[in-house]
Amino acid sequence: MNYLKNNFKKYVFINCLILIYLIIPIHTDANESEIKPQTNTLNKTATELVEIIDSYRGLSEAGFSFDITNVSYKADRDSRTNQLSVDVKTNNSLVEFKSPARQKGRILLKKEDDMWLYIPGTRRVIRISPAQRLLGETSNADVTGSNFSRDYNAQIITTKTDKKAEQIQLVLTAKNKKMSYQKVLFWLTDTPPFKPIKSEYFARSGKLLKTAQYKAFKEFNGELKIHKMLLSDPLISGSFTWMLFDNYRLSTLPDALFNKEAIVNL
Repeated sequence: MNYLKNNFKKYVFINCLILIYLIIPIHTDANESEIKPQTNTLNKTATELVEIIDSYRGLSEAGFSFDITNVSYKADRDSRTNQLSVDVKTNNSLVEFKSPARQKGRILLKKEDDMWLYIPGTRRVIRISPAQRLLGETSNADVTGSNFSRDYNAQIITTKTDKKAEQIQLVLTAKNKKMSYQKVLFWLTDTPPFKPIKSEYFARSGKLLKTAQYKAFKEFNGELKIHKMLLSDPLISGSFTWMLFDNYRLSTLPDALFNKEAIVNL
């Protein structure tokens, strides 16, 4: 009797397993891909992606302002810091030095492709190069704002497939020889909001001048902006500069503000 009961239990158990197998499908990797198909998120043109890159450093064609703190580090040396206030309108920028004390009141003016520096007490406005170093790895061109859409041609050169992070790679080539960087490589996330991850800046000779890593973003006026950027020198170990962008705001900026004759009176 017990023998029959045990066989009956085995029979029921086996049939239950068969029923479960038939009702509940076992998902292989191929089945998973059918359930969640991989879609191509790269639906932006190179031109559109460059406009997005520009948007991370700008607010409006009408005029905007922001603050920058640069902190430079080098091996076996104390860190150095300066603080700047930047006004931007279309292709013109005005940078006022807030600190350190010995540089306070200096004005850096960028008007189209030209750049000048005013030092208080001298009454002189000196023409300077955008490529000239300002502090550490930061150049004059780095703090006056960028307009990659206007100044560079862009091309998507590859898409990198990685299980951890999908990326888009762009190459930007300068439209004229006046640009501080003749070529810039950008790596972006391949899904909205297409955040920049890293960029590399090259001289006309092809030499890599610096690398930028985009470490943090912050929302201002409902728009996402670069908040922390790390610049490093590929040739000097232990040499790097943090650029901290903050307080983006819309500003009413008269055209007369961006005039080299007027900056001596600011």
